[in-house]
Amino acid sequence: MKTLAEVERVPGVALKVKLPQFKANVFPGSGSPALVLVAGGRPPNAQWLAQLCQGKDTWAVDKGIDVCLSAKIIPSLFIGDRDSASMNGILWARNNRVPSVVFPTEKNMTDLQIALRMVQESAKGPDVILAGVLGGRHDHFFANIFSMIWAEEEWGVQSRCAADEKEAIFLLKGPGSIEFTGVPAGTLVSTLTLSEKCTGVNLWGTKWPIENGTLNIRRPFAVSNIATGTKPGFSDIKNEVSFGVEMSSGWMGIYITATGIEEKGWI
Repeated sequence: MKTLAEVERVPGVALKVKLPQFKANVFPGSGSPALVLVAGGRPPNAQWLAQLCQGKDTWAVDKGIDVCLSAKIIPSLFIGDRDSASMNGILWARNNRVPSVVFPTEKNMTDLQIALRMVQESAKGPDVILAGVLGGRHDHFFANIFSMIWAEEEWGVQSRCAADEKEAIFLLKGPGSIEFTGVPAGTLVSTLTLSEKCTGVNLWGTKWPIENGTLNIRRPFAVSNIATGTKPGFSDIKNEVSFGVEMSSGWMGIYITATGIEEKGWI
C-alpha cells in the first residue's frame, strides 16, 4: 500500500505557488494561482508585490487600491465599501478605468470575504494568492485566515497562501502535503493547528521534526522551529533548503517568517 507522500507526489498534481522569496508545492492540486487579491493590511514592499503579480491578474480589495497605486499595479477590478481606501486611490482607479464593485459599509461580510466569494463567480480559476492581509490589526488577521478556510469549504475557492516580503502563511488540508524549496537556511517555521486537531503529521527538513504526530489546537507547542533541509532526495543549494509537512486530517497553518534572517537574503 502506498504511503500518503507516495500517492501525492505524482507529477502534475501540485498547486504550484511561486513567491519572490521561495516556492511551494501543495498536494493535491493543479496548476498555479492566476489571481492575486491585494487587501489593505500591512502594505507589501512595492517591488516584491510587482514581482508577485507579474503574469497574474490582480484585484484590489478596498484599501488595497492604495497598495496597488504605490506599486504602480493597475488592477482589473476594485472591490469594497471604500471606507478605508483613500480618495487619491479611488480617483486613480477611476482615471485608469478600473471596474468597481462597491458595497455598503454596513454588511454581513468583510470586503475580503466578498472578494473571495466573487472569485467563485468569475472565470479566473479557483486558486488565489492573498497579499496585504498580514500585519495590522490582529482581529483582521485572525478573521482573514479563517476566511480562507471558509472560502474553500463553502465556495471552492482555494486561497492557500497569504504573504508579503516579511511573512507568509500557507494552509494545508488533510489528507495532503506541502513542500517548500529555496527557503533560506535558518528560517523560522511554526505549524499551527487551525482545526480541533491535526493527525498523522510528518514534518521534515526542520531542526525538530515530527513523525506521525497529532497536534491539538489547545496545545500549540509546535512553534519557532528552524528550517534545516535534511530530508534525503532533495538537493539543497547554497544557503537555501527544503522542508515540508504532510498530514492525514485537519487544517494546518504553516507560518514562515524572515525575522532574524534578513542577512540571508530574504528581504
